[in-house]
Amino acid sequence: MPTSTPTDLDALKKQIKRLNSKAGQMKMDLHDIAEGLPADLEKLPDAAAATFDIFCQLRDLKQQLKTLEQDQ
Repeated sequence: MPTSTPTDLDALKKQIKRLNSKAGQMKMDLHDIAEGLPADLEKLPDAAAATFDIFCQLRDLKQQLKTLEQDQ
């Protein structure tokens, strides 16, 4: 298995940082919707699903990073 380059690691870290920022914003948006219930009830399923998806992506990228760092 080829080892990753520092550039690969740096790119992955930047991607995680951007995604982490977006995930944090989505979490706050979801919280705002939840606090305002029952107003905007129709927004809740889509916001929850999108927030779930982004946190799953973030989890997977962090695992990739951990694996790449261990392979070095």
